[in-house]
Amino acid sequence: MTTTFPKSWPIMNYRVSYEHNLESAPYDYIARVPSRAVEEVPANLPAALLPEYVTDFILKHSTRIGKLRHLRIH
Repeated sequence: MTTTFPKSWPIMNYRVSYEHNLESAPYDYIARVPSRAVEEVPANLPAALLPEYVTDFILKHSTRIGKLRHLRIH
């Protein structure tokens, strides 16, 4: 018999701002995103890894984005 427990990990929600370019135009920064929600970030994530986690989250959910710059976590 296998018992499964619901994942009740503590989570954090953040607001971020950044600029980005498109994969099709890697040298042209074309957009400034003044505010975006990044939700369900594990609360036990070390602060030093938070920018990398947020960047990966954004790139996975926005497939046309090529590169981020000026990432700010609020």
